Amino acid sequence: MRIAIHQPNFLPYLGFFDKCDYSDILVLYDSTQFKKNDFQNRNKIKTKDGWKWLTIPISYNFGDLINKVKIDNSQDWRNKHLVYLKENYYKSAFFDVYFDKIKEIYNKEWTYLSDFNISLIIFLIKELGIKCKIVKSSDLDINLKSTDALIEICKELNADEYVSGKDGRNYLDKSLFEKENIKVLFQDYKHPIYQQQFYGFEPFMSILDLLFNEGSNSLNVIRGGRKFEDS
Repeated sequence: MRIAIHQPNFLPYLGFFDKCDYSDILVLYDSTQFKKNDFQNRNKIKTKDGWKWLTIPISYNFGDLINKVKIDNSQDWRNKHLVYLKENYYKSAFFDVYFDKIKEIYNKEWTYLSDFNISLIIFLIKELGIKCKIVKSSDLDINLKSTDALIEICKELNADEYVSGKDGRNYLDKSLFEKENIKVLFQDYKHPIYQQQFYGFEPFMSILDLLFNEGSNSLNVIRGGRKFEDS
């Protein structure tokens, strides 16, 4: 059983979904500490002037867990996002296929950031045709931190392979995984080039950039950047 563990980011980039596609289970790590100025409440879209952030305003205290972070609904963030998406992608080949579905998710009442992000991730995984099972860490009985928490999640779900991001090489203690007979695979995603709007190619955009431009071919594009190593 192969699992990936990742924070429930906002409209993640292609490599996130490659980890999902490569794994049997995706654990959305919503019970870890929220990280400011990361990708949990913002991501990039392409515009005629380059890329720009789509940011969800939030209300939180330092040390809050991701699943306790609230959206600041006093700001008109929904309409702003939808206008930006329409302005920059309405000419893309598959915009009309997906926009109304995304708009429907946006227009629901959301209190917590992670609930909104997870709803989008579930929708996107389905649209891409990815088959992995989704589990929230907050639904598991996990009491440890750092590498020990990751191992505990793996054991809870009977995983014998753990898929890490590239940076895991810098902080994971592989020997602890080896003691539990869990193989660690590191992702080294090679970003593919695909059709985009406007001049030039911008890598590491939100998954919506790919989906609006490539539609049902998106998963093939994602797999084109796949690279996993065990050391």
